Amino acid sequence: MQRSERNMRYLWFLALMVLTPTLLGADWKPLPSTAIYQSQVDLDSIGMYGIFLLNRAYVNPQKLASGKAYSTTRSQYYVLCNEEKVSLEMTQYFGEGGKLTHIDFRRDWKSKFAAPEKGSDVAAAMKQACDYIAGYTDGGAAVALKKAVPAKPAVRTISTGSGIVITPNGLILTNEHVVRQCDSFQIVLDSNRTVKATLRNADPALDLALLAVEASFPLAAPLRQDAAPKLGEPVAVIGYPLVNVLSAQPNISFGHVNSTVGVSGNPAHMQIDVPIQRGNSGGPVFDAAGNVIGIVVSKLDALKLAKSTGDLPQNINFAIRGDIVRSFLAAQYVDFTSSSASSKLENTEIANRGTVVTVLVRCIREPASPAQTSATAASP
Repeated sequence: MQRSERNMRYLWFLALMVLTPTLLGADWKPLPSTAIYQSQVDLDSIGMYGIFLLNRAYVNPQKLASGKAYSTTRSQYYVLCNEEKVSLEMTQYFGEGGKLTHIDFRRDWKSKFAAPEKGSDVAAAMKQACDYIAGYTDGGAAVALKKAVPAKPAVRTISTGSGIVITPNGLILTNEHVVRQCDSFQIVLDSNRTVKATLRNADPALDLALLAVEASFPLAAPLRQDAAPKLGEPVAVIGYPLVNVLSAQPNISFGHVNSTVGVSGNPAHMQIDVPIQRGNSGGPVFDAAGNVIGIVVSKLDALKLAKSTGDLPQNINFAIRGDIVRSFLAAQYVDFTSSSASSKLENTEIANRGTVVTVLVRCIREPASPAQTSATAASP
């Protein structure tokens, strides 16, 4: 029974650590910080099991004993509120561009509970966690509130992804999952200009979508004529990852095509070793000549694989193949730019051209009205 409960808690935690960076409901609050780092606690991660997530963003890059650099950490703590003690179970280390570089597990965390340093970010996070947990009482499978906890006011939520300018007259290509269940869309053209967009077409099976804006662009992204990827060829990815953590400026990374198929031999995808994060979805994959040969779509779930194999995979990410993209656009009668250019460009030139045709996509979800909420609750 104890082992079953422990496994359930671990699976719950694993899901939380995987999903927390992507959940729109994450509620990060500032904590006491130092000259070395800024700290936040995710209030939405606090539950009846006495768990909270603490994030530290370092002013300057730090180094692990292995020599790997990191700039952000995310740690999971267990808390014993009656004793005012905490124990650290896991810390994730993120490097340049939000890349996960290392994970520390503490198998003996149950025997390491101790009072946190007074005035520290951990002590402040513990207090917020215990104040939250104090609103609950253990009733076995059911948990009842001891005191009324005010509901959070309904607010609009915004998620972001990347998109590609596919025609000069305002057609933007992105992933279908980036624009799924959105009430409205925005395209951020630069720091001073945001325009509304409308959904022209979406294909959930291919995970591709086409947005339209009333704006003109000086350039459109060129799609390689022979858009099928070549094993081992160099590629570049441009997008807007983790805009709330990093910045709303385009980010570029370089790597190679590791496989011309995706998971389980999926012929619509290719595997790349370019680091990607949440927000890169829908962004372009360029070849060495600056032609689009793919669209970023997903990354391998490193934590789940680490749990099942004991190994932490590095940079196993996926993109929709360029030939699939061309077929999708042709089916929508889009007059896209086709290129046979093969002359290798400098990385700086790929970056210069790529940032011009890569945009930030915002998906806006409005709060449900009381009438909508009641109707939803009454539905069978």
